Amino acid sequence: MTEKYRSRVGRKGQVVVAKQLREKHGIREGSLVEQISTDKGVLLVPVSAEALLKELDAIAAEISESWPKDVSAVEAVRQDREKRWQKK
Repeated sequence: MTEKYRSRVGRKGQVVVAKQLREKHGIREGSLVEQISTDKGVLLVPVSAEALLKELDAIAAEISESWPKDVSAVEAVRQDREKRWQKK
């Protein structure tokens, strides 16, 4: 049988997740959860540190492909700003 709990939505859109569900799924204060819209409503899925690191690694890989080679971060930003000013 499916566990069911009810809670009210507060003024700021906050919803309290039942203690039993938080404990079962490892959701603690400060935990990150994804909110996924489904045909039946909103699904909350805890995001593990591993999943978050994988996502950040993918972003870093994507950025590194387009990052100028042999250029410091400061110089890359400087060059980017110059390009943007020239376009205006």
